Amino acid sequence: MKKYFNRLSGLILISLLVSSCDFLAVDDREMLTEKVVLNKIDDTAAMWATLYSNLPLGFTSITGNAMLASASDEADHNAPFNEVHSFNNGSWSAYSNPDNAWNSLYAAIHNANNFLKVSDTITYNQYKIVDPTYYTTITTDMKYYRLDARFFKAFFHFELWKRYGEIPIVNKLMTLEESYALNRQKPDAIRSYILGELDAILPDLKPTWESAYMGRITKGAALALKCRVLLFAASPVNNGGQYNATLCEQAASAAKDVIGLNVYNLNMDYRNLFLNTTAANTEIILDYRNANSNYMEKWNYPSGGNRLYAFAVGANATCPSQNLVDAYEMSNGKPITDNTSGYDPQNPYANRDPRLALTILANNTMWNDSTVKAYVGGIDGIGKNNSTTTGYYLKKFIQEKKNLTTNQTSSHVWHIFRYGEILLNYAEALNEAFGPDVVPPNYSLSARAVINMIRARTGVAMPAIPAGLSQVDFREKVRNERRIELAFEGHRFWDVRRWMIGAQTENAPLRGMRITKTGTNTFTYEVVKIEDRKFTAPTMYWYPVPFAELVKYKGWAQTPGWQ
Repeated sequence: MKKYFNRLSGLILISLLVSSCDFLAVDDREMLTEKVVLNKIDDTAAMWATLYSNLPLGFTSITGNAMLASASDEADHNAPFNEVHSFNNGSWSAYSNPDNAWNSLYAAIHNANNFLKVSDTITYNQYKIVDPTYYTTITTDMKYYRLDARFFKAFFHFELWKRYGEIPIVNKLMTLEESYALNRQKPDAIRSYILGELDAILPDLKPTWESAYMGRITKGAALALKCRVLLFAASPVNNGGQYNATLCEQAASAAKDVIGLNVYNLNMDYRNLFLNTTAANTEIILDYRNANSNYMEKWNYPSGGNRLYAFAVGANATCPSQNLVDAYEMSNGKPITDNTSGYDPQNPYANRDPRLALTILANNTMWNDSTVKAYVGGIDGIGKNNSTTTGYYLKKFIQEKKNLTTNQTSSHVWHIFRYGEILLNYAEALNEAFGPDVVPPNYSLSARAVINMIRARTGVAMPAIPAGLSQVDFREKVRNERRIELAFEGHRFWDVRRWMIGAQTENAPLRGMRITKTGTNTFTYEVVKIEDRKFTAPTMYWYPVPFAELVKYKGWAQTPGWQ
């Protein structure tokens, strides 16, 4: 459970729900239990706080504790039998899905509906006269608790939509009979429902919370979700392969509203952006923080080098791909495929976009007071037990110099929404609505200007994208910038689907780097195929509905292309 709320730090957060056989419904026994339990105010607060625990933690989002990056062209997972590999070999189905989120997401929606129904029956009138100050405090708290619950309903309906396409909307607690009458809704209805929930709560949400309540739902979080929902709705996967310009304009407007809050800023230290969990990190809009841990270090530290830091590690590593590494531009802003870029295949990491070295550990770089030896025969090389499968290790999110022999731990933060994503959303949406250089009425920034803000981040300082690009050429620039800036943050898997490019990116072989040591500090580099991958389009742009749900809901048709 996240350590967000000082007021709740002494509470043991218990489950207040009696699980129903169907996550879309609730029976009378459950309601009776709630009426008894919720005589206590603290239990109501605990029930609310539990809603936050349903937010996704992307470090362990796939069955077997794999990152979603390993189910895309970003990375390979080095545990050979991890279920994430079924995404890559095409063996997933309605019977077996490594991201089988249907039940957990509807359970989260159920919990939010449950909280709203129960909390609506509590008046706290017993305090109104005897303790008016406390009465004001607790009723104000409850107002914001209920706003949070409506945000979560919108959030988790969106998480279902982007996975399964047509889904049933569950806006209240239902009897079993009511739940079995539900039907899968079309995208327009789902979008309208989610936006309706967000628009209803936005006027009353706070722009910021005091530091003691850092992590609470804010106006910025609701606007960020609205922006993400609208950009998804506007994307080719929902519009016959083309962008919907009207929805793009609405997505850009939502991003503009986040910018206009004047609450968030780009963190000028890109590396620290993913390590700093304090209020000083003003790029964070909403995140998930779990208790101090070291599992990310144990899974991803190179196994060689200083044994204090690399004790029994690497058995669950996310290994960055050459496909991703090649997407990083040269420091002059040119892609490595440009013959004038200055790229040297035998010195492949020199003069590259600084975010490469801040995100990925490559051969012959320093880490944990030692040199990464990812060459053939090196202690960190391909083929070694529990080592990289691609020639690379993950650096983003990973805390350096944690003594694993003494089980030293530290904080880790997973960004659900951050300001950098909002700027990228703005640039993509505004370009599709107006083009790269147009500043529409009531706007102050063009799509190109916003991308250049990200590229000008201190410590990154990539050259500005020049004016005059066509909409299509700028689209490719935005997409590549998004790939680099948001690497390993759980976006690439969904982006290739909403852009409908998975047939190209996810069907291509995953590549790595074979490195041969030729001297004291000299190497040769050869790009090699790690594995073939299989992606069937358009079927795999959406998840199949779990088979068990089709057994219960006889009138439902399976997602097209799935059995």
